Amino acid sequence: MLRASQLADMLAQKKHPPSASPMLATVYALLIVYGSLYPFSGWLPTEGMLDFLTAPWPRYIIRSDLFINFLAYLPLGLLTARALRYRLRPAAAVIAATLLGLLLSLAMESLQALLPERVSSLFDLLLNGLGGLGGALLAGLFVNLPGPLHRLAALRREWFLPGRAMDLGLTAIGLWVLSQLSPLLLSLDTDYLRKGLLPLWTPGFPTVFNWPQLIANTCIIAGLGLFGSTLARPEKNSSGPFAGLFVAVLLVKILVVGRYLMLETVIGAAMGIALVFALYFASRPIRSIVSGLALLIGFALIELEPATGVIFRPAQPFNWIPFHGQMHNLAGFSGILSLFWPFLALGCLAAFATKPAKRWLMAWLGGLLVLAFLFALEWQQQVIPGRNADITDILLALAGWFLPWWSRIHAARGEAEWTA
Repeated sequence: MLRASQLADMLAQKKHPPSASPMLATVYALLIVYGSLYPFSGWLPTEGMLDFLTAPWPRYIIRSDLFINFLAYLPLGLLTARALRYRLRPAAAVIAATLLGLLLSLAMESLQALLPERVSSLFDLLLNGLGGLGGALLAGLFVNLPGPLHRLAALRREWFLPGRAMDLGLTAIGLWVLSQLSPLLLSLDTDYLRKGLLPLWTPGFPTVFNWPQLIANTCIIAGLGLFGSTLARPEKNSSGPFAGLFVAVLLVKILVVGRYLMLETVIGAAMGIALVFALYFASRPIRSIVSGLALLIGFALIELEPATGVIFRPAQPFNWIPFHGQMHNLAGFSGILSLFWPFLALGCLAAFATKPAKRWLMAWLGGLLVLAFLFALEWQQQVIPGRNADITDILLALAGWFLPWWSRIHAARGEAEWTA
């Protein structure tokens, strides 16, 4: 016989379905530890591990440091708050997630005092805490949506198919947008605007017309638009809205410091949008196949293209240290997004089309193909000027590929246990 308290606990647990957020929050926290304490060598004994708390404020503040320290802890706060949302009240979950992020940041900054290559800073601690708070508040907004976000959620339900899998697909498109607008430093200065538009009317700047880049841009835009159409409800024509999104991203990209609007990008976007409209009446399986192939071709062409402006840079050996070149700079952040979103989209396409009984088999077979494909591309980059062969790219692609499969399998298992 079960006691009344035990029965109440079981009913409370049955009230809410299992969540993947605790595991994702744990994995992300481990990544923060790895990035904060790398290279884990050269430790020096010191008695002043907390001296940075009373150190003078830095004389110079680099804007990229603001974004890096804030953005690094934003996902942690979001995932932690979502993991706690069924165990605590909303306000308590936000406070707890923020405090946990602050404690982790305090531990990392204190341990960095023992590493000669790292610098502890109260400024970094505060930015990490603000990032954790921002993520926790963002998680709260998803539960109790205010007016504008409530209308946005209504549009999402009206235009796109329901389910977490579809949310992951929309997330992949959002990550593409972020990768295009990184490093997220916007400026209305006329000099930056002039430089951003310079390649459109200056032949040969910064390079001669690049045909592989044109094809890559066409494939990426076409693949994204067709991918979005597979997420949309059958009665909705999503081609127009996605074309508007692509145009808006290109226009905002002009305002991003250090970004250029290339002629190949404009023409490629126009050709890609035309392909999306041309294939609108094709069946969903056809659009899915064309989308996947286009994304793969576009990604491969970009990976095999010599880096602009560093044609005479000597070839680099293969880097076997994960995230060695992506840490502590916004260019690395942009590179992470650019590697992750295409395979998140490909994983979604494959997971949508696979029957539940074959998901594990197809997930691992596809993972092996992704591993072989990425390893071949990265290995070839050792002889391409300006490119860096990196194990991180392979790991990010595999993470993007497996996330939709794991999410669907986890959700199906959780629903089975929840309704049992």
